[in-house]
Amino acid sequence: MLGTRDERGSRSESHCTASPEPLIPNPAMHDRLIPFDRVLNFRDFGGWDTSDGARIARGKLFRSASFHDASDQDIAKLNAMELRFLVDLRRPEERKHEPSRWESEATRMIFNDEGAGGHALPPHLQALMQGDLTPQSTRDYMVSLYREIPFDPRLVRLYRDWFSELGEGGSGVVHCAAGKDRTGVACALTLFALDVPEDAIFADYDFTNQAVDLERRMPRIQERMEQRLGRKLEPEALRPMLGVHVDYLRAALDVIETKHGSVFAYMETELGVGAREREALKAQLLA
Repeated sequence: MLGTRDERGSRSESHCTASPEPLIPNPAMHDRLIPFDRVLNFRDFGGWDTSDGARIARGKLFRSASFHDASDQDIAKLNAMELRFLVDLRRPEERKHEPSRWESEATRMIFNDEGAGGHALPPHLQALMQGDLTPQSTRDYMVSLYREIPFDPRLVRLYRDWFSELGEGGSGVVHCAAGKDRTGVACALTLFALDVPEDAIFADYDFTNQAVDLERRMPRIQERMEQRLGRKLEPEALRPMLGVHVDYLRAALDVIETKHGSVFAYMETELGVGAREREALKAQLLA
C-alpha cells in the first residue's frame, strides 16, 4: 500500500518504514513511450485519471532524458511535435559536457544556472568516486539526493517556471540528464497538482525502469562512466543510481511533508502553485 492523500495533499497512511510492494508493470503504459533513434526515456505522462473522475489530456505533458545525442531524424521529429516550451533541469557543467543538439525558435528553452557550483563533475558522479562504493552506499546517496531535490533553490526556480508555463497552455517537456530523478520529482508534483491518485503517480515514476531498458544499456553506461571517472565500477553498486525506486520518491515526499505538512502546502509556498493555480492547470490540461 503506497498510502493515500486527503484533500489537503497529506498522506493518511505512513509509508516510511515498511518495504514497498513491487509495482506491477502495466503493458498499456508502453504506449506512452515515444520512440526516437537516440533520445531516451521520452514519454507522454498525461492520460491519467484524476481522483474526481476526469482525465489528463494526452499530448501536452512530456518528460525525457537529455537531447545531447539526438540524431537529425530525432530533431526533425521533435520540431514536428510543436512543443511550446522546454525546461532543462540540468546543471551548467552537465550542459557544457553534453550540450543539447535540439534548438528551435518555436520552442522556448528554459534553464537556470543561478547558484550552481560549476564543478567539473555533477554530484551523482562525485558520489561514484567513493572508495567504498557498495549497492547500499549508492542507495543511501540516492535517498539523500531526493531529500535535497525539492528544496534545491535552482530546481525550485525551474519547477516554478515549469508550472508557470503549463498555466499558459500548450505542450511542454521537462528533462534532466536521464529524465528520472529531478524530472521524476517534477512530474510527480505535476500529477499531484492535477489530483492524480498517489498509486498512479508512483506507477508513472516507476515506469522509468522499463522505459530506459536499463539491463540492456547497463554495459555501455558503465563503460562511459568508467571512462569519465577513471575508475572501475561494479554493476551492482552502479545499478541503484541508474534506475529509480519508490523509496527514493517517498524520501522526497517525506521531507516535503515534514517541512510543510503536505504536498499542496509545499507547492503553494515554494512553487507558487496554490488552489487557484491548480484549478487553472486543470482547465488547461484535463481532457
